[in-house]
Amino acid sequence: MGQIRATLLMLAAAILAIGGAASGVAAASTGDGTARGLAPEAVVEKVVTDALQTIAEQHERIQADRDSARAIFNERILPFVDTQVMARFVMGPAARQAQPGQIERLESALARRIGNLYAGALQRYTREAVDFASEGEVALRTVTQDDRRAVIAANVRGPHVDDMTLRIQLYHRDDRWRVFDIETSGVSILLVFRDALQSAGRNGDVDAMIAALEDGAVDVDSAWQSGSDPADTTD
Repeated sequence: MGQIRATLLMLAAAILAIGGAASGVAAASTGDGTARGLAPEAVVEKVVTDALQTIAEQHERIQADRDSARAIFNERILPFVDTQVMARFVMGPAARQAQPGQIERLESALARRIGNLYAGALQRYTREAVDFASEGEVALRTVTQDDRRAVIAANVRGPHVDDMTLRIQLYHRDDRWRVFDIETSGVSILLVFRDALQSAGRNGDVDAMIAALEDGAVDVDSAWQSGSDPADTTD
């Protein structure tokens, strides 16, 4: 079950990432390419809706070329991800003592690592994403929302995805909502990175965390693959 859960999480990430590329194109007509002023559910809805067309149009290029998949993330998806909030969270208590330059370096390294993960997911699950684009369904619901944070539930069902719910967290900054975490089946992308970095930077060593990210020593892939489903655990 852990393998199936990990596959579903990465498939969901690929679907949302491809949609993010399309929503970046659509939002560009507003002037800044980041859907400024849209409500959180509207941001996610744009991502999911535009995913169908983008998967159909770009799946061959994505599957054939890792650099193209990575470029899609950097140019079209990254503006929808709040790596600043993510960086401070994954650093844990060390963020309070970290220098601004250290936070910026960790944020940049984190963005590159996430970009590599997304590029891999886009390539690994291209065929599944194409199948989902033709027959899948996504239902959105705002769970909570205040001035700064929102949680959107996305119920996903279709080929290769048997009634899965994503919990998407967004943070509001600079008049726009950005995603800072995606969770399903008890697995949180943000928590996976935090646990991995806390192991790499024992005693709050921020430089060690940065080095681990920059050197590719943070093994979040295994955490996704080995994490257990709620059904596999007992209280």
